[in-house]
Amino acid sequence: MKLGWIVPPLTNQRQAQAADPGLSAWVSANAGSGKTHVLVNRVLRLLLDDVAPSRMLCITYTKAAAANMANRIFKALSNWATLSDEALGRELTQLTGRAPTMAERAKARRLFAQALETPGGLRIETIHAFCTRVLQSAPFEANVPPRFEVADDLAQAEMLRSARRELLALVAAAPNGPEARALDLLARLAAQDSFETMFQEALRQRALFSDENGRARDPEAVTAGIAAFLGIAPDLSADAIKARFRADLAALPGLLALIEALQAGSATRQNFATNLRTLLAGQDDGDPVGFCRRGFITGESTINANIRGKGKSEFDGALLVTLEELATLLLAASEQLNAVAIRDRSAALALLVTRMLASYQRQKSLRSLLDYDDLIGRTRSLLERVEAAWVLYKLDAGIDHILLDEAQDTGEAQWAILRKLAEEFTGGDDLRAKPRTIFVVGDEKQSIYGFQGAAPAAFGEERRALGQRIRAAERDFEAISLNTSFRSAPDIMQAVDAVFALPEHARGLVFDGAERPEIHDTVRRNAPGTVDIWPIAANDTGEPPDAWTTPVDAPERRGGTVKLAERIARTLQRWHRDRRDDLGHPFAAGDVMILLRQRGALFEAIVKALKDADVPVAGRDRLTLAEHPAVEDLVVLGRALLLPDDDLTLATALKTPLIDLDDDDLLRLAPNRQGSLRTALQEAAAEEPRYAAAEAKLVHWTQQAGRQGPFRFFADLLGPGGGRNLALARLGAEAGDALDAFLNAALDHERRYGPSLAGFLQHVAGSAADVKRDLSASAGEVRVMTVHGSKRGLRPRSSFSPISASSRARGACRRSSPCGRHQAGSCRSGHRPPPKTFRRPKRPRTGWSRRWSRSITACFMLR
Repeated sequence: MKLGWIVPPLTNQRQAQAADPGLSAWVSANAGSGKTHVLVNRVLRLLLDDVAPSRMLCITYTKAAAANMANRIFKALSNWATLSDEALGRELTQLTGRAPTMAERAKARRLFAQALETPGGLRIETIHAFCTRVLQSAPFEANVPPRFEVADDLAQAEMLRSARRELLALVAAAPNGPEARALDLLARLAAQDSFETMFQEALRQRALFSDENGRARDPEAVTAGIAAFLGIAPDLSADAIKARFRADLAALPGLLALIEALQAGSATRQNFATNLRTLLAGQDDGDPVGFCRRGFITGESTINANIRGKGKSEFDGALLVTLEELATLLLAASEQLNAVAIRDRSAALALLVTRMLASYQRQKSLRSLLDYDDLIGRTRSLLERVEAAWVLYKLDAGIDHILLDEAQDTGEAQWAILRKLAEEFTGGDDLRAKPRTIFVVGDEKQSIYGFQGAAPAAFGEERRALGQRIRAAERDFEAISLNTSFRSAPDIMQAVDAVFALPEHARGLVFDGAERPEIHDTVRRNAPGTVDIWPIAANDTGEPPDAWTTPVDAPERRGGTVKLAERIARTLQRWHRDRRDDLGHPFAAGDVMILLRQRGALFEAIVKALKDADVPVAGRDRLTLAEHPAVEDLVVLGRALLLPDDDLTLATALKTPLIDLDDDDLLRLAPNRQGSLRTALQEAAAEEPRYAAAEAKLVHWTQQAGRQGPFRFFADLLGPGGGRNLALARLGAEAGDALDAFLNAALDHERRYGPSLAGFLQHVAGSAADVKRDLSASAGEVRVMTVHGSKRGLRPRSSFSPISASSRARGACRRSSPCGRHQAGSCRSGHRPPPKTFRRPKRPRTGWSRRWSRSITACFMLR
């Protein structure tokens, strides 16, 4: 325990109880309350109780969490193997609550070697990894290819693009077919950007359009389900609703008397009376519902007060009844028309998506691939058709202890798998002879993955159901709460409690019938902290300046997003310069995490503002592979080698870090050339060594590209050829993640389609796959990420400022630098900043505990 920490005895007692290997437990653990510590202690105590590592299964939410937990366990076991007897005795006493015997000490020293020698090692894995093992152990029963592979993001994006091309080819071949009509309907209703967004979101939610086996649903069945949900018939048409409304209107009792009364009233009433007469005569515009609604029903779906009347002019008696019956009839018809429109649009989208998913499924079958949804769905289906005991037996003779981390992020399909496993654990006749336990830890307040099927309310429901099953089997079960933080200062905890003290706020955190959330506590009672609430950064008001008449030195009109980003950057720049924060405590850029709800304009503005202020920043936590400058450099170089007479492509390639010419070089070579730019470069190479070196590189790379596949070519170029160091020196260490993903894509493409450089470049250029960067253990840099990214445990490696490769030939300059005339770092117009030596980032400090042990951690939460 650290100096100044005051750990309540109840906290120690609850942590020890949760780690008890003979007890099934469900732990609700607030952020920073030591849930990983409890998980590790429980695994260690199971090992001390002679539970074989192969008979434990620990399911975590991310690979990073699994690796972190495995590292902690192996670190503890390795320490046990080397500690003195006295120190080992203290460790085991603190863990188990009693002094160990000599035999127990000897056993503890052997556990490290036993864990290393266990086939497959400790089973600490994600739910998808577990499902992969299940399906690989019983492929025929699960109806999956025996040697299936898991499709990565690049493969999935490629297959979806291919499915989209097939759909468009089908539409072109049958312009009057149902697919063409559906596409035409959606295209007329949505702009290009919103249409693309809608389609991508539907594909992300493809589980809604697929059955439990991953096959695309029947579009007619989807349409019938939508109609049933909306409460209308699947074949109900808008024309039928309009015709029925016209007939019901004509048969409405008292309508003629109402029209006469309206005609004798105000101008608004007279206009409405005219509309009713037009409707009865059948002379409207073909939409009687919309025509009748004009001026009669307000946007709040109420009768216009000028038609109903006010005070003495208000209708009463039979006239008011008729007026209200007319409004009811009209609103009912409007609701039905809206339902039909929703049904038709949803059915059109469902038809297109199911057609794409059917093609996507065929491609997966041909390539023996399963995606992540398939892993969950096929495992769930297998456990529902086959006894869970048999499946567990196939997994190396069974599992006796299950540990589930981040339970609040578990979706319904994943809960179904875990329920099947729990049923097997709580049944049978050997429960007393062979104790089996289930340990679940999570925090419903941290459930932020609703878009993936996670529901905060399910956390409490599953806890109650599991407790009932375990107690019915006459086994011990405890629901344990950990609400003492080892991470945050008291001021932070008090601010959180103050926010959720309001009942309307507490509704978002309480799902088990309690009136308010638990009060947070912290062991760092004497740690200072601060919560600053900044005023809203509003957009500059006034008319936008005229570009032709406004002076060039006039203040720029700025938006609130930019002003907020600049204020954050100025604050951190001051702390970074002074090496102290506003409380006077030592400060390092790596102590700051800036959290946003989503990636967008503010995300990019903050990263840019921090770079402009020379504050170390880890860059973006997610990169689009095809749009990263380092990847664009390699793609444009490959195209220049394939098409040496393409002057624009070659000019762009010459300005990449791989060759490092600039605009002055291009102005010397290009304007007065007699032939191609390559010919001009060859002629200049005879006179100047710089151009000779560039020409020699191009000749060598052309020869290598003709003899090698894309993976080996680019691997040699980036490794022995020094290309990687050149890219990192100019673009920053963040480029290393993009280069690694690029080489992985080259290897995968070459393995699947053969060694074609042109094919691979086309594949990468059209790829929309993202590269997720690890940003959790920052090497002394500010981390900017989404809330979801921070929950996934991303870890940063470095920062860089992006330059678009396609703009290099035009001399565009976008990086922050000391250059006084431009905003770009390595200025493309000849204004270069002083050279800087590229240095590998310092080794990051280990673990969250050290990072959060500072007296204050700056954390900006932005909408």
